[in-house]
Amino acid sequence: MAKYKNPIIWYIAALCILFNQPSVAQDRLALSEAVARALESNPELAIDEPGRQAAQAEFKAAGGGYLPRLDFEQSYLAGNNPAFVFSTLLTQEKFTEANFDVATLNAPDAEDNWQTRFTLQQTIWDFGRTRTHREIARMGVQKADQSHEDHIRQVVLAVIEAYYATTLAGESLETARITLRSAEAIEAQAEARVREGVAVEADLLRSRVYLSSAKQREIEATGNLENARARLNRLMGRPLSQPVGETSALLPIEISLPSEESLLSEQKQRRPDYRNLLTELEEAELGVRARKKEFLPVVAGYGTWEADNPSLDTSGGNNWAAGISLNWNLFSGGSDKARLDASRFRLEQKRRQIRAMESAMALEIRNALVRYRSAKQQVAAAQAAEAQSEEGLRILRNRYEAGLATMTDLLSAETARSSARTTLTEALYRQRLSYAQLEYVAGILSPTSPAVNLQ
Repeated sequence: MAKYKNPIIWYIAALCILFNQPSVAQDRLALSEAVARALESNPELAIDEPGRQAAQAEFKAAGGGYLPRLDFEQSYLAGNNPAFVFSTLLTQEKFTEANFDVATLNAPDAEDNWQTRFTLQQTIWDFGRTRTHREIARMGVQKADQSHEDHIRQVVLAVIEAYYATTLAGESLETARITLRSAEAIEAQAEARVREGVAVEADLLRSRVYLSSAKQREIEATGNLENARARLNRLMGRPLSQPVGETSALLPIEISLPSEESLLSEQKQRRPDYRNLLTELEEAELGVRARKKEFLPVVAGYGTWEADNPSLDTSGGNNWAAGISLNWNLFSGGSDKARLDASRFRLEQKRRQIRAMESAMALEIRNALVRYRSAKQQVAAAQAAEAQSEEGLRILRNRYEAGLATMTDLLSAETARSSARTTLTEALYRQRLSYAQLEYVAGILSPTSPAVNLQ
């Protein structure tokens, strides 16, 4: 059979070169820049600031126990109760000899009393209650800051995932477009061969079915890219429809991993969620101490000054009083003992949580290392498969051109090439993401860590 010559093969090759060229229409967006924007404008991180300010305010409030308390009270009282009238006349400095009359004492006229009072109270010694409460409030500030650090790590990891997902979606769209143009070229080639009488109508129908499938994949890939860009924009605190810019290509990377032992030692020192749990343990220990101090007395001083006037525009008398009190609860139905027991149980619960978390963190390190090594091996296998699929497609095109292969063979080779490209891109995505996850579980992921600055 004579060899059928046409420019279709050259057309496909030109398309592959064209669609593999980097776009110059968009500004580039580096991963480090995306992370910086997210740390500045991410809506989840913005939630933390009021909570941190609230913790600072509570710490300030806890220090108020060291300072005196001053209260002001203004009251009005009227009546003809003999005891009330007698004491009111005394405090208003209106008592005279006539008030000793028995009839007047037993049935006095009603009196008005406008009383102004200032009361000053100061704790002298509470056996460390105030100090303990202040320490607990200080730990609240520490926990709020550590929680914010942990949220930063979570946002950085989410940005890395969304950034590379955008690149993956973009490269998947490029692959879908190349596959579509290739399918269009195959259809044109099949149509020409049918007209020449060197192929059957079934070849043309199969090529059109394949073309329709390629169009569907391109539509799906376009939607995936739009969703990926919207998610990245949200993480950066930008409008969902705003252009993202060109993200970095997914390329193989070579990273020397630290040992599992060094990662485990770093993990306990660097992970904010683990340090937060240690703070909660210390807080629970203070809670036990605070409950024990509830069994001890409180020594306080107080002083009052008051003015008693018969009306708002008439002056009366004034007086003061000062003293020291000791308040010691001797029995409260066993509620204080029960609260102490509850605080001890919570302390033990925190100790067990720490042991469980340490075990879980060690497993996370092991799993992350396995995932990265597996992803790296998958990249190598996918690279080989992609090269083999390209060569296989080239051979099948030549064989179909020479009439030595069927349309089914050619379409199968084209499908294998498209699948191999997608598999390679996904493997590169998993390799980079798995390294970022390794840094995350080790507690070393930050805006300046290697996972954010991979080339």
